[in-house]
Amino acid sequence: MRKIIIEPHYLGSLEYFVALVDSEEIVLEVCQHFTKQTYKNRCYILTAGGTMPLSVPVKFGNRTPFKDVTIDHSQTWSKDHWGAFYSAYGKAPFFEFFQDYFLRIWEKKHTYLLDLTTEMMTMCLKVLQYDRSFTLTSEYEKIPDHRLIDLRERILPKKPFQERNLYLPFPYTQTFGNIFVPNVSIIDLIMCEGSRASEVLTRSSN
Repeated sequence: MRKIIIEPHYLGSLEYFVALVDSEEIVLEVCQHFTKQTYKNRCYILTAGGTMPLSVPVKFGNRTPFKDVTIDHSQTWSKDHWGAFYSAYGKAPFFEFFQDYFLRIWEKKHTYLLDLTTEMMTMCLKVLQYDRSFTLTSEYEKIPDHRLIDLRERILPKKPFQERNLYLPFPYTQTFGNIFVPNVSIIDLIMCEGSRASEVLTRSSN
């Protein structure tokens, strides 16, 4: 049985979801200190102009655990994310089927980043028809249980996915362009492929 420990990601990349669905047991690291420039509060969608980052503004200190990071609602980020999502995928084949699932979560105004990321992750797994549950860490352990594959801080935006050997791109028809763009947010795959998205993920497993 494959078991992993990994931090929550905001609308995680295809590589991230391949790691999730390839595992029978998922432990989410929520006690490690929050770090910037990661996928923890950021994802990348595909637009007419290429990949576009969507970042959730957050409040945290130097040693704030992920579970205590709060969302800065003084900025209109959720409205901006919905607008970017609509602009990128409004004409995608499965937009009408799934748009409300995402909109309802964005409209909730979660206090904590953890609640937003885990609700999005759970919803995406249900759409993909994967029955996966997860547990949260209660403390940070530099060396986790030996039965867990440690993927914490491995899937990072600044390092190419080819270095990690977790994800093998399996092309599908995207909304923009004729050249397939790999490893964007799971939201891209869901909007473009709908019920076939799980098959694409399976074929993307390295």
